[in-house]
Amino acid sequence: MYKYKRLTTTSFRIYFFVLSLIIGVMAVHGQQQLTKLPTLYLSTENNRAVSDKVTWIPGNIKIISSDISENIDMPMTIRGRGNSTWGMAKKPYRIKLDSKQHILNLPAKEKNWVLLANYADKSLIRNAVAFKISTLLGFEFTPSVRFVDVYLNNAFLGNYMLTDQVQVGKSDKRVEVERLDISDNQLPDISGGYLLEIDGFAGTEALWFNTNRNLPVTIKYPDDDDINSEQLQYIKDFTNRFENALFAADFDDPVTGYRSMIDTTSLINWYIACELTGNPDSFWSTFIYKKRGIDKFFFGPLWDFDIAFNNDNR
Repeated sequence: MYKYKRLTTTSFRIYFFVLSLIIGVMAVHGQQQLTKLPTLYLSTENNRAVSDKVTWIPGNIKIISSDISENIDMPMTIRGRGNSTWGMAKKPYRIKLDSKQHILNLPAKEKNWVLLANYADKSLIRNAVAFKISTLLGFEFTPSVRFVDVYLNNAFLGNYMLTDQVQVGKSDKRVEVERLDISDNQLPDISGGYLLEIDGFAGTEALWFNTNRNLPVTIKYPDDDDINSEQLQYIKDFTNRFENALFAADFDDPVTGYRSMIDTTSLINWYIACELTGNPDSFWSTFIYKKRGIDKFFFGPLWDFDIAFNNDNR
């Protein structure tokens, strides 16, 4: 009489691996929701590789979620993003939808979104925790967050964090500053808005400058294609005026010192957030913005916390 043999631990692991592989293949071809998280299926035209941070590649995005109101299937374009993170094994991406959407029911109705890989952060949650701190501190804009599973051209990439692109937008759904027209070259219109990044990688950007003390600053808004020479000179001069006030002998004078040119609340909250998170990138990558008719810099939004919370050796 035939007797059934009990599975050994090794046999069980082999069977479990094969079963998992079969389920994974079925998920790819059937485009099912992989876990309880929404699953993003990204595909590029002719399966072209996303190989740089410049070239926008046309394709399609399909989202499958347990909340059917979050499901979409529409054209998009995709390219790489990031600085040091682009050189890592798990790549971050920018996606641009064919039309403005509240993707995954997030607050902003926009075309541009970011997929952060969080490769340097094995917990995957440091950026999200920092954004929660930003909300608690009351920043004018905090990027929204959803965790998702991502496939690109039928290859499973892993868990990503879908979040807002840091850009100028309406109300508090993105960075709220006034829009500049290419024809704006006189006060008060030329005074805003501007979105800047004090940026250690500024030299790789299309539009940037060094201050008088060689601090590299990237101009994120207006875009390099939209800014005129007068606007560029205005924001350079304003930044240097602030820097001069900061390093002047009377830097702490309430009228002529640096505080006359800074929104103190946002500066203090930014500094508290940097201290709470122990972020070594705080003085390497810092967003600031300027509104029209207000001769002050505002600090924010918070960004780039994947090596914060004691995840770095500096």
